[in-house]
Amino acid sequence: MAKQIDRLLLEMVDYDSGDAKRIQHFIKVHSFAKLIGETEHLPQNTQFCLEAAAVVHDIGIHEAERKNGGQCGGALQEKEGPPLARAMLQKLAFPPEVTDRVCYLVGQHHTYSAIDALDYRILVEADFLVNLYEDTTSREAAFSAYQRIFRTTTGRLLCRQMFLEPRK
Repeated sequence: MAKQIDRLLLEMVDYDSGDAKRIQHFIKVHSFAKLIGETEHLPQNTQFCLEAAAVVHDIGIHEAERKNGGQCGGALQEKEGPPLARAMLQKLAFPPEVTDRVCYLVGQHHTYSAIDALDYRILVEADFLVNLYEDTTSREAAFSAYQRIFRTTTGRLLCRQMFLEPRK
């Protein structure tokens, strides 16, 4: 499974070639998703789906921008991402049930009111950790996200340590 994730990472780097910001983003989201999922003891197949989804979660950004005059908001990413993710995962021979779950997560990762499973929760938390940093979010906004979004023990700990607690 790790080798498939590595191949997927390289495929996404190629897909986003020339866009270092997007590449850095999905690498960081994958790293946090992997850490949170492993620390929360996800079953192996759920962890695999989570990691694959973290890698391709924003795959729809460029297509959304192309089709919508540079706009790439969350709903547009959720619309454009799943078909692109499906094609990439099929090209790399990911199992159909993994591909289906990853495409579902890609199509939902900006919808915070319908989080229905731990892989979905962790993907959202990992993306938030990276976005809070990349957007240089205020402490107040980070605290609001902490209260509204973070539910896993590990995600809450990381959010507190990164954004809410003073340096020791």
